[in-house]
Parts: sequence; C-alpha cells; structure tokens
Amino acid sequence: MLKVPSVDRTVAYWIEKGGTVRAQTEKPGSSNGSSELKSAMLELGALNNNDDEDKSPCFALELIATDKENWKLGNEISYIGVSMLLQFQNNLLGAIKGDKPESQGDEPNGIAVESSASAPGDLLARFALQSQSMEESEEFYTEVLGMEVKAKDEKMMCLRYDNEVFKAGVPTTLIFDATDETIESGDCFDHLVIVTKASIPELYAQSQDSKQKIFMKPTTMFGKDVMGLIDPNGYKVVVASM
Repeated sequence: MLKVPSVDRTVAYWIEKGGTVRAQTEKPGSSNGSSELKSAMLELGALNNNDDEDKSPCFALELIATDKENWKLGNEISYIGVSMLLQFQNNLLGAIKGDKPESQGDEPNGIAVESSASAPGDLLARFALQSQSMEESEEFYTEVLGMEVKAKDEKMMCLRYDNEVFKAGVPTTLIFDATDETIESGDCFDHLVIVTKASIPELYAQSQDSKQKIFMKPTTMFGKDVMGLIDPNGYKVVVASM
C-alpha cells in the first residue's frame, strides 16, 4: 500500500504507461465539479494474460489518498521496475537493435521508476526496497514465507515464488537493495501484500514458534485468510491466502 497526496495524479501517471485501474473509490463531495479518488488498485497486467477464464492475478499498486501535512516520501522504496517488454511490445525492431528504453518520466510522488529487463510475465516486474539486514531478510522471506532467491550478490537480492498459479509467465520480483544509509520511514510506503499457497493458520503457528513479530493475527478480508508480520527491516508484510 502506498499513501499518496493525490491518487488521481498517480493513477494518471500509470495509465499513461498502459496501466489499468482494477478498482477505485471516490472521496465524498467534489472539487471543481469533479470527483477525486480516495483509493485505487492499479496494475500493468501481462502481455499474454488476456483469457478472462484463465487470467492470472497481477501485482497491483494499492493507492490511498492522504491529507497529511508535510507528507514525505521516505527512502524505504528503492524503485519500481517496469518491464522493458512493455515499451518494446510495439517496437520489436528496437528491442532487437538494443535500443535504450525511454525514460519512465517523473512519478508524481518522487518514487524512482525504472525500465527493467525481465522475462515475459507481470509487466510491473520489480518492487525494490532498501535493506540494512540482507541476511536476516533472506532468512525471513525464504524460511518463513517460502520464497526463493533467484539472484543475489553483495548489493542486491531477488526473491519470488516459483508460482505455477501465475500462468502469464514470471510474477513480480521482490528486490532488496543493500544500503548502509539509515532507512527513514516516510508517509508513503505502508505495507507489502504477499499471496501464498501456504495455510495462514499454519503460518501463524509457525511464526509464533519461531518468535516472529506479528502485527495482525489471522483474520478474513475480502474472502481471503490474512495475517500480518514485520520483517527484519521493520516493513509490514500482509500475507494472504490464494
């Protein structure tokens, strides 16, 4: 979840990149004769994800409007990666020639948005966070949540599930970028939602046994079993059943 001063401006930025609003709510009242968005769920989708009967759920940015004074971004989010395939889907010659991807422009909240090399799959290819605790993060996301390390070096780590449920290709990759800088919590990044095949009651019991930090006990939201954990970086992670 991202809390932003203007959901409308943020949605407009992502729609220009080919995004789709999955759901939205409007603020009560109006401004200048038109309604303003209170929230939105926005995804980029996948190139080969057009069969409604067999459509894979894509990663979505949950945007919530905030009126907080002196709103600040913080530095938890390293960048959001957009698949280069999105730019080159109508420019195969450019892809073959090795043209450099175009600039992703200025995201209205100051979040860095980068073109990322990726295999066919979710076009919102990467969500990257800063970490001062790479070893602890690897242990948490692999041993507790069951994700797999797909690549890593001393500066970064790529994690995702081998998710056969995502039939459109490669799902969004969670990235951790190592940093020695102090991570300053801002007003934008609230929590990360990870969908798992694991049983939420079993995960809750295992988390209690391994003394994980739990900020939300198992409950039901939108027809899904969910619970909340705090990772070694202090980030809130909501884990939801499929």
